Amino acid sequence: MKRNMIRIMDRLGIEEGMRRLVGRLWKHGYETNSSCEGHPSGRYVLLRGGDGWFERNAPNWGLERAEGGECCQKEWQEEIRRYNLNPKKVIDRRKVCGQCGAGVNGYIVYRAKK
Repeated sequence: MKRNMIRIMDRLGIEEGMRRLVGRLWKHGYETNSSCEGHPSGRYVLLRGGDGWFERNAPNWGLERAEGGECCQKEWQEEIRRYNLNPKKVIDRRKVCGQCGAGVNGYIVYRAKK
């Protein structure tokens, strides 16, 4: 890995166990927003964009896509209504559904295979 990339990863706090993967994702045009090599939350990467490389290769990295469900949109609407706001008039800036852990709004989550 190039020195500049290592410095950037140091500043961003990217863990050693994820650096090789994150470097490959960047080379394929993915925007990585969060990642973890393990610990209590389990191994995961949150990303968007890219050229389709990771979608084809995720199993080789021991990761699978976290699929969403009806809870993703429902969670957002319920949260906004708690504040007496109209969900259609508020911008949803979430990246992950708090209930199922799937990516939302163009973000994708890959987690360690179970």
